[in-house]
Amino acid sequence: MSSIQTAEELSKILNDYYNSMGHIYPDIERLKNLLSEVSDAQRYELLSSIRGDIALIEAAPLGKTELCVTLLSVLPQADKLKLIPFDELRAFHFAALWRYTETISGILNCLTAEQQLQLLFTQDSDGDTALHDAARMGHTETVKTLLDNLTPEQQLKLLFTWNLYGNTALHDAAQQGHTGAVKSLLDILTPEQQLKLLSVRNHKDMTASEEPAGYYEFPVTMRTMEHYQNEANYRVYYCKFAIFT
Repeated sequence: MSSIQTAEELSKILNDYYNSMGHIYPDIERLKNLLSEVSDAQRYELLSSIRGDIALIEAAPLGKTELCVTLLSVLPQADKLKLIPFDELRAFHFAALWRYTETISGILNCLTAEQQLQLLFTQDSDGDTALHDAARMGHTETVKTLLDNLTPEQQLKLLFTWNLYGNTALHDAAQQGHTGAVKSLLDILTPEQQLKLLSVRNHKDMTASEEPAGYYEFPVTMRTMEHYQNEANYRVYYCKFAIFT
């Protein structure tokens, strides 16, 4: 098969996947073989075209991990992040929103540490990171996966990232009564850091601890937040007291 015929078949596969809104799933082995037969320049041109971009946009929100990894793994490292659009379609954000934790891991594993950071800290038009999306929906394992790829300092920075409403991911999790996500966000912090995050006020002048009571009234989440606040206060006070006695 000539390179032109290969490119045409690749284009048809991507077109079919796009036109069917992800329902005509490509033969992954055939796709891999075709991608291996074209040059780097042709490969990038095909995958960065409207159909190539759309293929990844369709694949990530549907949790099609193998397709996402296949499309990303054939590109040079420097080009991989260019294939993940940061517009309103938000492929990576949607994967977090719909709890496709395996897809999140697959995409991140295709990237360098620097590229992972850029993706994890990318904010959409509402100022939300993928962590905000996962926390708001209560996807505890997705929250853990997003944070596991970061150093403690980077985790702290992401946890203190505000969206346009002044909400941290903790605000969003608490507001919707997602106790498991709240625990996942707080458990990685020291008592001092917990108190600092719990004291952040959004544009409604509410802390994350006040959100469960002020929104839909989630008593379990409210008690959990109070427990973390009291426990952190005790540990911070006890440590300071022990130093001076």
